[in-house]
Amino acid sequence: MSSDRRDDLNQYIQSRGEVRLAELETRFPGVSSMTLRRDLEYLERQGLIIRIRGGAKSLAHLSMLKEAAYTQRQAENTSAKLLIAEKAVRIVTPGRSIYIDSGTTCMFFAQKLPDHNLFVLTPAPNIALELVKNQNIKINLTGGQLNRETLTLSGFNATEYVKTLNIDLAFIGVSAFSLNNGFTCGDYYEAELKRLIIRKAQQVVMLMDSSKVSCSMPYTFARLQNIHSLITDQPLPEEYQKAARQARVLLF
Repeated sequence: MSSDRRDDLNQYIQSRGEVRLAELETRFPGVSSMTLRRDLEYLERQGLIIRIRGGAKSLAHLSMLKEAAYTQRQAENTSAKLLIAEKAVRIVTPGRSIYIDSGTTCMFFAQKLPDHNLFVLTPAPNIALELVKNQNIKINLTGGQLNRETLTLSGFNATEYVKTLNIDLAFIGVSAFSLNNGFTCGDYYEAELKRLIIRKAQQVVMLMDSSKVSCSMPYTFARLQNIHSLITDQPLPEEYQKAARQARVLLF
């Protein structure tokens, strides 16, 4: 029966992580290539696999790889991120409306945030779950589509919701920073959300460890003149300090 065959096919893909169509044809010799393709289409509609050119991948396997990648990023430069978080929490006072961006540095900041009376908006479900431990913090998610790699909600629903809110203080994570390209990230929709947050916020604070300096990613979301403060783990190179002073950016 087709249901039994599809179950066997799904189990085989899940056990391998990624398979080629030629491999499936060998594995299921009595099944035509056209039928196997229809079975893969069915499994994709069920959210179990994703079809690729010439084969298929397990979605569960992809999710585990991305979770591992996030865990690895979280374990990198931990002392630098902890120092940045400790500096950043000193800026927060009770009764404020604040935005906490996604990313591992922002997670360190969220973990250090005192249990004040705060309104917190975040695009990161994992940061929202971290903040649930605090009784006095009101937590809001931006909504939108989840990027599994960065654990960030963004897109049309996110930007439409943010447009309705007032933000006192925005803490923004940085993927890369250079004098030529400014502050950059790797996802178009996340860059779009960051730009909107920066326009809405009364005060913008960038959280960036020194490994991001002199690096660039595809999408620029801000330049020095668009922010108020930059918190790093160690002093920036002299040319960056000079540019920050010219833009009247406070360095911490």
